[in-house]
Amino acid sequence: MKLHYFHGRAPLKDLVMLRDDQRIELHIRPVGDGLWGLVALSGTDQERPSGQLLRGPWKTVVSAESTLRSIAGSMMGEGYDPKPDDYVLWSVAAQRLARTIGTPEGESATPEADPVHFKPLI
Repeated sequence: MKLHYFHGRAPLKDLVMLRDDQRIELHIRPVGDGLWGLVALSGTDQERPSGQLLRGPWKTVVSAESTLRSIAGSMMGEGYDPKPDDYVLWSVAAQRLARTIGTPEGESATPEADPVHFKPLI
């Protein structure tokens, strides 16, 4: 098994990945109270997103970016090409979904519990 890690320019808050006509957008967004979340959206290029993944919250943007890069590396292993300069299409949907990232009242944020394991986006 070959491990991939996306080493792009820093800082990185949005990343587009493409494979044929499939698109994945990874977005780091503020979720309130100084916390950061990761929203990943997938779908057919130039259409509305059909899949989503939410992770976080994290106390620092660096922690969220580390998870973004890890997921991007995994997607590179699946044949997706990172396009860091490509225009993001689904930023409004990402911001709306980011507002739903949080912890139930009374629980502390523990993003370290599951930072890398995620369900496939497609």
